[in-house]
Amino acid sequence: MSVEHPFLAVAGNIGSGKTTLTKKLVERLGVRGLFESTAANPYLADFYHDMPRYALPLQLRFLAMRVGETRETQKAQVSAVQDRTCYEDAHIFAANLHARGALDERDWETYQILAAQLFEGLTPPDLVVYLHRTPEGCRAQIQKRGREYEQSMPAGYLEDLGMRYDGWFDSYALGPKLLIEGNDFDFLNRPEDLEAVVELIANTLPQPSLPFV
Repeated sequence: MSVEHPFLAVAGNIGSGKTTLTKKLVERLGVRGLFESTAANPYLADFYHDMPRYALPLQLRFLAMRVGETRETQKAQVSAVQDRTCYEDAHIFAANLHARGALDERDWETYQILAAQLFEGLTPPDLVVYLHRTPEGCRAQIQKRGREYEQSMPAGYLEDLGMRYDGWFDSYALGPKLLIEGNDFDFLNRPEDLEAVVELIANTLPQPSLPFV
């Protein structure tokens, strides 16, 4: 498979550092960045205070926005790095809310029907980079960035997501994938660590691509 305009995705738990890595890759490679906009989802703050009430609209909003930007970018045939994939929305976050009882059977069925329609004909990323970090490490990052609504996460929420992420990545078979241990690379402060990550990405892509030269 020729990857003339690579479409990369950085996957990871809340607080794993995926947005920081995405920004660094966008700057380093000179490609388009697709970032998750929490400000564009008006349900987010309410969701952490009342998950059963806001779980369905929150997840549908995230899914629709992410699928839309993915289709637009792929149609434009430009190189890009995406902050989280739509597959994570469906198979990790929405599934986790269903397991925790925040999405009842009726809402979960509705979500799955709509997700299947949105995924129809969607091209998977050329490479999924899974930035793994322990729930404890994620929690420390969340506390450091100080978003008020995130401080009310229920007990075990990050742990549940972390287990789902590990299982999802192990079974992911839509294309090439790469595991990056967050504790092994200080890509925020050490340029050499960022270059090491870029080299791993370049070597994992099906073919070398122009932005990596």
